[in-house]
Amino acid sequence: MSVGDDIPDFPATGVETIAAAARWAGEHFATVPAVVDGDLRWTFREYIDRAESIAAGLVAIGVQNGDRVGIWAPNSADFAATVLGIQLAGAALVPLNTRFTVTETGDICARASVRAVFTVDGFLGRPYADEFAAHRQERPEILADGASIITFDGTGEDSIELLIARGTDEHRREVDARVASLRPEDTGIVLFTSGTTGRPKGIRLGHGQLLRAYWQWGGILGLEASDRVLLSNPFFHAFGLLVGLLAALVRGTTVYPLAVFNSADALRIIEAERITFYPAPPTVFQTMLQDPALESTDTSSLRIAVTGATSIPPSLIRAMHDVLGIERVFSPYGLTEATGVATLTRFGDSVETIAQTAGRPVPGVEVVILRPDESQADAGEIGEICVRGYNTLVSYLDDDTPLTDERGWMHTGDLGTFDEAGNLRVTGRLKDMFIVGGFNVYPAEVEAVLSSQPGVSAVAVVGIPDERLGEVGAAFIIPKTGASVDEAELVASAGERLANYKRPRRYFFVDAFPVNASGKVLKHELVASVTAAPAAG
Repeated sequence: MSVGDDIPDFPATGVETIAAAARWAGEHFATVPAVVDGDLRWTFREYIDRAESIAAGLVAIGVQNGDRVGIWAPNSADFAATVLGIQLAGAALVPLNTRFTVTETGDICARASVRAVFTVDGFLGRPYADEFAAHRQERPEILADGASIITFDGTGEDSIELLIARGTDEHRREVDARVASLRPEDTGIVLFTSGTTGRPKGIRLGHGQLLRAYWQWGGILGLEASDRVLLSNPFFHAFGLLVGLLAALVRGTTVYPLAVFNSADALRIIEAERITFYPAPPTVFQTMLQDPALESTDTSSLRIAVTGATSIPPSLIRAMHDVLGIERVFSPYGLTEATGVATLTRFGDSVETIAQTAGRPVPGVEVVILRPDESQADAGEIGEICVRGYNTLVSYLDDDTPLTDERGWMHTGDLGTFDEAGNLRVTGRLKDMFIVGGFNVYPAEVEAVLSSQPGVSAVAVVGIPDERLGEVGAAFIIPKTGASVDEAELVASAGERLANYKRPRRYFFVDAFPVNASGKVLKHELVASVTAAPAAG
């Protein structure tokens, strides 16, 4: 058994829902700092009291057991408290991406039949509340009759403070009854997939499976009540909401919400607050490592980081250890349809294992590689990643059809392979794979080679049409800030480490990739940029 896998069960008997876990945390960690947001500092008791007040307010405005409530806002203390308030009221949270247009947001609200929406008057120059209210006037069907729009930062009749003021002792007793009646299989969160290939789909995730997953996750990472976590990952995404808020709740960890990542702000908070845990994508750590302010910033408090991508340059993991001083760096694999959890590296794994794989399955979850004929692939053989366990017992919004096959396997659409040590290596998407002269090419393998070159910040490889071979590879390169990247060196590196058919035939140097609202690269747009202007380069 790998280090960190021998995790005791949740310490409180009968705590099987997030709502019950919130109340347990409010008592068990009562005086421990829970949330720090600028000058605001809540203990766990104050944090849960705020959530209870929000829950009573939701009951007062007519939110019922099983209803859905949306949040369309940046990270904040009240966002965190409202997540718990929604679940204490017996409702399910629907996080709404702040990068969505109001039309996209309204579409999801209509499909999820949300009973209330929390938002803000303004964020990054956009008047969210006004936008949403105006859109509702044009399309009344996006919210049910009588549904409320509530602002975190407003002072008028729609403010969260007035919502809280509506809650009475009777409403609080109703909250008690709803918490007592919640079951582990009841929906706690509806997360919408990012929609890289089509319309986003809502996934219903249960209280019990989420609680189990992130209690285990925190145990593998070694989170303790003395830890302090910086959360710049948005709470509308599983990374910020679950790896951040939920794991912190059950482990008694103090959270520091950051509405927008800025390297200078992040470094300042890390030093001033002695941050110990930072879950963030590789680009965040790359940006911090290139920030001139790092030389005069003390980051020695950092001890845990979670970062993830199909392939991470080993040099980045080494720099996180050696320059930022992070003792434990973890790399995961998961998907929304499986509560965001499947595999994770472990403390003590080598730099290469952390950089090039996503580790081993977490307890209670099976992961296999299947061939097209459904037989199990050998070690080192690429096939489709399939997942089975408590975390895959989910369904789409308003559709009880299981997302698993008759054997219980969830087919992820991702390609991967296991090495001899049992570590999962993700090699790409089934739909991303392209065929060069009859040979399959998996973009992640090529991206890993090119991203290891000095001066390269990020790489995206796609297949583009070719008259002779059908398709060939094209590599899009984002250089590091202030660095120059020599195409000849990239070609030489690919020539040394990749078979001829895998080597990109064309290279494009760009400032950024087209991404969707969750930050995933839209590879079809990269292909289109080449096919629309084949002579560009």
